[in-house]
Amino acid sequence: SNIFVRKREEHKLLVKHLLATDDYSKRYELLKLALKEILKILQEDGDKLRQHTITAESGFPKDTDQVEALARFLENTCFFGELILHLPDISYRILKTLDDWRKLAIVSLLFTRTFVNILDQKSLELLGLLEQEIDESKRSDSYVNPYRIGEEASSSPKTKPTKKKKANLKKGPQLSGAPKTEL
Repeated sequence: SNIFVRKREEHKLLVKHLLATDDYSKRYELLKLALKEILKILQEDGDKLRQHTITAESGFPKDTDQVEALARFLENTCFFGELILHLPDISYRILKTLDDWRKLAIVSLLFTRTFVNILDQKSLELLGLLEQEIDESKRSDSYVNPYRIGEEASSSPKTKPTKKKKANLKKGPQLSGAPKTEL
């Protein structure tokens, strides 16, 4: 569990690095690489875990290859969630070119959420948000991706900022309203 939390911290640093990248095309390419690799890992390790019928109820696997597959699977499901939630627009632009990503992500998500003894509370919350983000049938009415930029601006009706009226100042010299002095 400590190793899992440490790995998650590394993933958060990677997400921060991606967010700090100003060059859109560079960010796009890095994210595209990451998402494709994550989906590949989820597919391959998911197949291994299903082949050996490893579940949260079956107990922790004894074989080191299976332990590594489980760890990679859980870590990458959470990492996938971080990327989708923090970079939703660019992620969906990439994912729409890939086949069956949503089905794979939902199956991975549901499987990962069963391992409550390994996952920390923040990861479970993240997975709950991810489920609502990628599966519209699970989305609550109050769901808002907390990381989406401009979500609040687009959801509220746009009002024009009211201009302050300037006092009409007359041009030219004027007599002040000061008391008159006699000469």
